[in-house]
Amino acid sequence: NIDTSKLIVGPRDKVYRILSREKVWKSQAIVFFLRDYSGSMIGEPTQAAVSQHLMIYSWLLVQYDKLVIPRFIVHDTRAKEVSVQDYFGQSSGGGTMIVSGYEKINEIVEGEGLARDYNIYVFQATDGDDGDDGSFAIPEIEKILSYANRMGVCVLKHPYYGDRESIFELYINDDDLFGERDLFRMHVMSSAGVTEDQNIEAVKALIAQD
Repeated sequence: NIDTSKLIVGPRDKVYRILSREKVWKSQAIVFFLRDYSGSMIGEPTQAAVSQHLMIYSWLLVQYDKLVIPRFIVHDTRAKEVSVQDYFGQSSGGGTMIVSGYEKINEIVEGEGLARDYNIYVFQATDGDDGDDGSFAIPEIEKILSYANRMGVCVLKHPYYGDRESIFELYINDDDLFGERDLFRMHVMSSAGVTEDQNIEAVKALIAQD
């Protein structure tokens, strides 16, 4: 029983609101998993790397079913895209050129125009040994950071490094990529005797939001 003659009509009241079905668009994401499968990664480093990436992959499938597209890259001195089965089961040997993995990701993103339509995430595992001093890797990382929402790298150092930094750590720290902490995260841990709890902590460090 409202007397409409006593209502004050404002300009915005002339906008009609109609109840109707609307599509709610949810942005999809592409997650690149990048794993070093060179000879120095054989054994415990690979076990830890596979375990961590399997945790992230399983979490994405459960939480974001059909909204996340995983892509899998392995590298030694050369990189290639593989199936999920090969990614979690493949082993190899040989030298290491980490930059080859970055080049492959950039090649895929640029070649398929993915940055235009997708949120992009990169999760990498390596022992930090590299045949590059960063001269080639750093520009490729910076290219990834220009379009990625997060790049998370776990460095699984061999015990023989002791307190010394791996080659990868040296050139990453020298370039001060941690200034882009919202985009770039690096977690360093020993590759010897890794426990499930340590793998969980590594994953948390890579995906956490400040």
